Amino acid sequence: PSEVTDAPGAPALVVTSTAFEDGGVIPDKYTQKASPTAPSIPLRWENAPAGTQSFVILLHDLDVVSNRSLTDSLHWLAWNIPATATSLPEGVPNVAQLPDGTVQITHRNTIGFVGPGWPGPTSYHHYTAELFALDTKLSLGTTATRDEVMAAANGHILGRAALAGRFHR
Repeated sequence: PSEVTDAPGAPALVVTSTAFEDGGVIPDKYTQKASPTAPSIPLRWENAPAGTQSFVILLHDLDVVSNRSLTDSLHWLAWNIPATATSLPEGVPNVAQLPDGTVQITHRNTIGFVGPGWPGPTSYHHYTAELFALDTKLSLGTTATRDEVMAAANGHILGRAALAGRFHR
């Protein structure tokens, strides 16, 4: 992604969850341990930069590299979240496009959120939810890939925030 420059004196964009604290353990309720169709993690954010036109959420497992793409494991990607939004609730429906125009995918044969599922019994994997504030809406269809979304966002990022969680079975 592009370099982010905050306006002088402007508070930083922040993303949080009522489900866990930054760096904390993600409750089983939101993971594949509970269910293959676990509900999405509730997210809240504040201090959107001036000029924000839309948001992107990227949830990925930083400890896994896919043999197919040589990138970490994507668990949720949502874009064109309206600039007026300040949160995503628990259990966002797993549909390609929400009524508000938000589009979502994962890299698997699933639309929407896929909970953490690392099968290792002793080591934690680190899952990061990144929030990007963009100065535009992305002109991409519901079949866009992660690479296409991030390439389209490049040069339009006004602010970025991250929330990290850990999980193991």
